[in-house]
Amino acid sequence: MKKTFIILAAGLLLLSACEKMNQEGNLKPEDIADPVPIELTKAEATVRDASNAFGITTFRSLYTAGGKQDVVFSPLSLSLALSMTAEGANGDTFKQFADVIGWGESTQEEVGAYYKKMVNGLVTADASVLFTSANSFWAAGELPLRKTYTDLLSDNYAAESYTVDFKAAGTLDKINRWCSEKTDGKIPKMLDQLNPQTKLMLINALLFKAPWGLTWEVKTGRTFNGATGKTKKDFLYVKDARLLYGNRDDYETVSVPYGNGLYVMDIVLPKAGKTLSEVLPQLTQEGFLSGNEAEVELFLPKFSMSYSTEDMLIPVLQGQGLILPFSNDADFSGISERPLKIDLVIQKTQIDVTEKGTEFAAVTVVGMRYTSAISTPPKVTVDLNRPFAYAIRETSSNTILLLGTLSN
Repeated sequence: MKKTFIILAAGLLLLSACEKMNQEGNLKPEDIADPVPIELTKAEATVRDASNAFGITTFRSLYTAGGKQDVVFSPLSLSLALSMTAEGANGDTFKQFADVIGWGESTQEEVGAYYKKMVNGLVTADASVLFTSANSFWAAGELPLRKTYTDLLSDNYAAESYTVDFKAAGTLDKINRWCSEKTDGKIPKMLDQLNPQTKLMLINALLFKAPWGLTWEVKTGRTFNGATGKTKKDFLYVKDARLLYGNRDDYETVSVPYGNGLYVMDIVLPKAGKTLSEVLPQLTQEGFLSGNEAEVELFLPKFSMSYSTEDMLIPVLQGQGLILPFSNDADFSGISERPLKIDLVIQKTQIDVTEKGTEFAAVTVVGMRYTSAISTPPKVTVDLNRPFAYAIRETSSNTILLLGTLSN
């Protein structure tokens, strides 16, 4: 996925083993930045653990909903986009966000402050790793947004603000261009079309580029035994690397460091005779974190993959109990005096893994519209070919200025 909070925690466990690996790696010792760990309070750690659980549950559900096809999913990007949305939720609507994502008794302000701390910390944890998180909100011109809400998005998420016409053809190009620029071109086309009924769109874009903390050899033309058959791939290879390794009943885990070791790639390998479908239901954050230092001989295939959740995320979230935000009973009164509900949640990702490192990008879009759907006007014919009456009226005060008829 990316690092997420799981990977950060695993990276901290690897620090004791990383000094030797970094000296042997593709970074020169003088280029290795001092680690800047993210220090969380007990309350913040509780939110992190719950958010991790939410991400893993959503990941498993996407794998199942997609017919067990490969998934690349960013829990952090989804959480940030949903958090920006939830900043304007009230009552039971916010409570469902808190229950499903795991914020517990945290307030909107506390949630925003937590993600602000995380995003800032992720940027500075390892100076050799490029991490950016960009946020924006796009509002229809006729939607009055509350200043308290827009201030929160600006202060906690550094969100850029745009006023647009979702019915205009150029708006789609502007949104896609923003997503492409914020992901260094890795997500060149986020949306194929816009719903003209959309009134508000909230977007998070993540970009991650990290060099490995060790040096690989490349083994070409090795066999990869895939679920649907065998293929030839180039593999990254390292021998006797000191890595964090876990051996569980049905799977093995290994954590491979980037840069100074605060970022790692956690890998879960089902044991022979076991499948991902059997292992994923067992997977928890403890499954990533548990393990001991070992000298590992590792073969890792080089790969590049694009992924889109398409229309799966809303039913997946609803299946976890997030119901009200998508219904006409949604309470987003903190956003606007006009009643709103969510009608779009989509994420696209791109990952490239080579001997140089890993590049990863993700964009999550949340779209909102009025709770009362605008019905399509009926088609009628009015033929004024006979006598009629008419009026001239000022609409804001309903003052009739003139009445008349035309009979001849």
